[in-house]
Amino acid sequence: MLPSDDPRTDELTALREEVGELRRRVAMLEAERDEFAQQNAELFVLQQVFSTMNSTLEIDDILATVLRGVHEALHFGRVVLFEVRDGIPSRRLETEPDGTVISSRDTEAMRHTAAFRSMVVGTSDFAFGMADDGDSPLSDVQGTYCMLPLISRNTVRGILYVDNPPDPDIGETVLRMLLDFAAQAAIAMENARLYSETKRLLEETQRLASTDPLTGLANRRALNELIERELHNAERYGAPLAFLVLDLDDLKKINDSQGHHAGDEALKAFADVIRSGARRGDIAARYVGDEFVLVMAQTDRIAAEAVLRRLYAALERADLQCSAGVALFPRHGADATSLFAAADRALYEAKLAGKNRFRFAPEPV
Repeated sequence: MLPSDDPRTDELTALREEVGELRRRVAMLEAERDEFAQQNAELFVLQQVFSTMNSTLEIDDILATVLRGVHEALHFGRVVLFEVRDGIPSRRLETEPDGTVISSRDTEAMRHTAAFRSMVVGTSDFAFGMADDGDSPLSDVQGTYCMLPLISRNTVRGILYVDNPPDPDIGETVLRMLLDFAAQAAIAMENARLYSETKRLLEETQRLASTDPLTGLANRRALNELIERELHNAERYGAPLAFLVLDLDDLKKINDSQGHHAGDEALKAFADVIRSGARRGDIAARYVGDEFVLVMAQTDRIAAEAVLRRLYAALERADLQCSAGVALFPRHGADATSLFAAADRALYEAKLAGKNRFRFAPEPV
C-alpha cells in the first residue's frame, strides 16, 4: 500500500476518477445509442404508415398499419381502436398478442367511464391509468394503459387505446410517439370519411344524371349508352334481342279530367309495371313523355310475346292500358336507330288498331 502522502496516491485517485467519468460517459452514450435506435425503429414504422396512407384509400388497411406500428415500435401488448361517429363510440380494430390486427368481435364491448366519455367528447388530450383505477373502457385491463383521442377538424373521429407496455412507466418519448400515431390515424379516418362522402355524392350525381326523376327508370341518356352495349353483345354472340316501345294510352285524357298529378301517378304506376315485368339484365327506360322502352337481351319473338302477355295482365290489374310496338334484332334493324324506328311504326299500328294491344314490326321485304 502506498503512503497517503505519496504523489502516486493522488495520481491513482485521479486515474480512478477519470475511469469512473469515462464509464459514466460510456453509459450515457450507450443510453443515447439505445434511444436513437428506438427512435429509428419508431420512425421506420411511421414511414411505413405514411407509405400505406399514400398508397391506399382503404381505411381498414391504413388503420391496421397504424395499430401494427404501435405494437411493433412501442411494444404494447394490446392496441385497440375505437371509432366515434356522431358522438357514439364503437370498438373497431384491435391487435392480437402476436400483433395481428383483427376486427373487434364485439363492437359494443366497452365501459363508458368518466375518462372515456371525456375522450369521446374531446375534453381530454390523453389519459393514463392502472388496472384497478376503474377508468379504463376495457374491463380486462392489462397493466398500465393509455388512451388518446383521434381529432380531425375539431371533431373526435376515434380513440386509440393501449395497455400492457414493456415498462409500467409510460415516458415522455413513448407518449410523443403515441400522439404521432394518433394524429396519423385521425388523418386517415378523416380522409376516409371525405372519400366515402365524395364517392357517395359522385354516385348519387351519376345516378341522377342517368335516372328519370319521376319514375326512377333509366332516362333517355342512359338508354342510349346501355343499348349500344347490348347490341354489341348481341352481334358478338349472334343472340336475338327484342326492342319494345310502350306508350301509356290516354294520358292526355287523365291529365285533362283528373289533373297532372293523377297523370304523374299513372306514369309512375306504368313504370312500376314495366319494372316488375322486366327480367334481370333487361333495360327499362322512360324515353320521353308517356313513351317507354324495354330492351330484352337473348329474346326472340316467342319470348317477347310471353313477356308482353304478362305485362298486359299486370296493367289490367293496375287499371291501365298501353300500346306497344316490338322490333327484333337483327331481323328489323342492326342498330338502335333502325330498331327504334321499326318498333315505333309497330306502335303506331297498335294505336290505329284500337290501342291496348301490341304489334310486331312487319317482316322485312
